This record gives sequence, C-alpha cells and structure tokens, in this order.
Amino acid sequence: MNRSGLLAVVLLLVGGDVGAAAVELPAASDCLSGAVVQEVLVQGKVRRLAEIKRHLVGDIVRADLCRSGSLLVYRVTLLDPTGKVRRVLLDATSGRIVYDSVDK
Repeated sequence: MNRSGLLAVVLLLVGGDVGAAAVELPAASDCLSGAVVQEVLVQGKVRRLAEIKRHLVGDIVRADLCRSGSLLVYRVTLLDPTGKVRRVLLDATSGRIVYDSVDK
C-alpha cells in the first residue's frame, strides 16, 4: 500500500473525512512562495493562519501554505505543551484539521 492509501486508512480509522481523495503530506516543493501566498489570500481562496490556529495547542515552530492534491493546506509544525513535535495539516479554506501526527 502506498503512502496516500495508508493515510486514507488511518483517517478512516480515526474518524476523519477522506472525501474523494486522500490528503497527501506535501513535500517542501509543494509549498507556495510568499508572493503566491499573498495572492491567494487577497483573492479570498484561503483563510489566514491567524484566523484558524486557535484550534491548535502548542507553539508554532514553522508553517507553510502548500498544495496537497486538490487542497490548499497549512503544513504546521508545533511544539506541544509536553515537548513533543506535532505535524498538522489544516485545510486552508475551512480551518479543519485533516492530518495530525506526533513524533515519538
């Protein structure tokens, strides 16, 4: 099973909504440049991270706006209150968490 297929199974098991296509973890090359980020924000295609980060617990270490399949997502690295690193994908349109992992 490939990575996106495995992710779809994991999302189903934890009650996530996979929809028509599984959410893929974006690579750095899938992330948008500053000028393109500004453009999609001005066009209203995505919400600002500041508006939707209130659902996150911990300190944001890094955040990028990236393409994941047909979605635009914020790829966020957090340091949670216990000191663990979490990688979270937020749907940049709705603010919904579409992926959440904790490094052990």
